[in-house]
Amino acid sequence: MAIGFYLSRDSIYAIYRIQKNGKRINLTYYPGITIENINDWRKDKQRTKDEKTNNELVKIEKAIIDIMDEVDPFHLTNETFAQCINQKLYGKPATHTSFFDYSEEFVKQAKQNKGHEFANSFRTVLNKLREFDSSLTFERIDKKFYREFVNWLQGKGFSANYTGSMIRDLKRILNKASEDEINTLNTFESFKVMAEDVFNIYLTEEEIQRIYDVKITEDIIIEIQKENKRKQLQKGNKIIDANKEQQAMITKANIVRQIDALNRARKLFVVGCWTGLRVENYLSIDPELQFDLEKGFIHAIANKNGPKLKIPMHKLVRQIVEHDGFPVTISQQKFNKQIKIIGMIAQINEKVIYSRTEGGKRVEYSQPKYELITTHTARRSFASNLLGRGIPKQFIMAVTGHTTEKSFNKYTQAIQKDLMTEKLADYDIWLGESKDEQKKKKVKIKESK
Repeated sequence: MAIGFYLSRDSIYAIYRIQKNGKRINLTYYPGITIENINDWRKDKQRTKDEKTNNELVKIEKAIIDIMDEVDPFHLTNETFAQCINQKLYGKPATHTSFFDYSEEFVKQAKQNKGHEFANSFRTVLNKLREFDSSLTFERIDKKFYREFVNWLQGKGFSANYTGSMIRDLKRILNKASEDEINTLNTFESFKVMAEDVFNIYLTEEEIQRIYDVKITEDIIIEIQKENKRKQLQKGNKIIDANKEQQAMITKANIVRQIDALNRARKLFVVGCWTGLRVENYLSIDPELQFDLEKGFIHAIANKNGPKLKIPMHKLVRQIVEHDGFPVTISQQKFNKQIKIIGMIAQINEKVIYSRTEGGKRVEYSQPKYELITTHTARRSFASNLLGRGIPKQFIMAVTGHTTEKSFNKYTQAIQKDLMTEKLADYDIWLGESKDEQKKKKVKIKESK
């Protein structure tokens, strides 16, 4: 039998080892004790320079010895081991000490209550945490953990917003664990959720019209499929004759299906651009219940929780409904891929330059505009184009569901910057004339009148 104390980053933990009758077991306990300076840890003595901390370790060691006089260690798990120690030390067993076990149950409940997509974000943060430290416990989630986890994420090149989303979702798990009296530490409340403004595009009225007008032909689909095949083969470092493989990868039925899918996505996107609805709302429109073609209105839910309102029906939306009927809905994942293809076919290929923070550094990107189109671009385009037409913000916000002008301004910052620079271009400073020359010109204009 042996009891040892060890250091993981700045957290002290205990290990109880025993071998008996050919069986061996290691039990680990994390008491939540941290040290400010790791150089204070005396590895040979398994103690620190701080007497108060050492006294705590002595109490833990005595508690473990007492427990092993009462319990068969081979019947214990790390969780029940910790419960027994806490019972000895504090007179109250820990109801749950496994961070990952609790978090798995949290994800399960999130999926049942709010759906697969909502739960996925928590699954992602758990995967990252396991990769970072597979033995993580509630007791070890402290300020030093926060700094090291953030640095680790940044070191992998993740953006500031992605890193912030990891911290945000972790805090949600810890907050629920605290409500359930499982997590007893509140250090996580000080964890900063970093964020920066995301660059998002909008489509102009002319670009939306081009998407509406675009014709998707068999020849276009064949070229897209051949190009996709080339890219796949390049990734696998294989070289083949694309024309030779054409028959194997392209069939008439497949082409027809793709044309139909892209046309559905094209029409749904245009509907989103001219209704201002959230993607989940415009993908689930019931035209029989929500379209009033006679009066020219759409009855729809403005935001996540209602209420319903009447949105004037744009000419293009009416044409879609009257010509072919409202398109059958598609999944958001497929929609996001298809609308980029449609943008490429419609030649929305203006070069867009933007930057974001990755790995703690600013990184600049240049992409054709169609690559940045998403399902959410539709709603942003609606708000931006109406604002560009001079329609009052409060009218637009009634449809988009924004409750504050601040959030609306942030949402439409791209068009607002465009409007400001266009207005700036109206000033005569760009002519390169001095103030005196400008004054003389104005005098001549007055005299000529």
